[in-house]
Amino acid sequence: MLFLDSLVERQLQDAQQQGKFDNLPGAGKPLQLDDDSQVPEDLRMSYRILKMSGFLPETLQLRQEALTLQTLLVNATNAEERSTFHTHLAVIKLKISQAGLSTQFLEDDMYGEDVKGKLLGKNKS
Repeated sequence: MLFLDSLVERQLQDAQQQGKFDNLPGAGKPLQLDDDSQVPEDLRMSYRILKMSGFLPETLQLRQEALTLQTLLVNATNAEERSTFHTHLAVIKLKISQAGLSTQFLEDDMYGEDVKGKLLGKNKS
């Protein structure tokens, strides 16, 4: 393994001397390191690569989808739209629960939207 490490290090140094890293996005700016302390050490690099490539773990995609559906549900203008969004949201909540995660973040958001709606005199029930 030592040989491979030194080979890679040498190639990186050569590339740096040739200026191949000079025009990279974010050059000269501080690194923004994510808190990945909850990710097992052997999976961190894989998660970073996936994240930089624009991919999210399925559970995070489900959370994002649920939040989008919830926003659509709150802003729906007719009963048919609300029913469709509500059904899709229920399915996503079930998938999140089956993955062993909490859906509390959705209830907290909905409570805030309900209070905001009542204060503004909007009742979308």
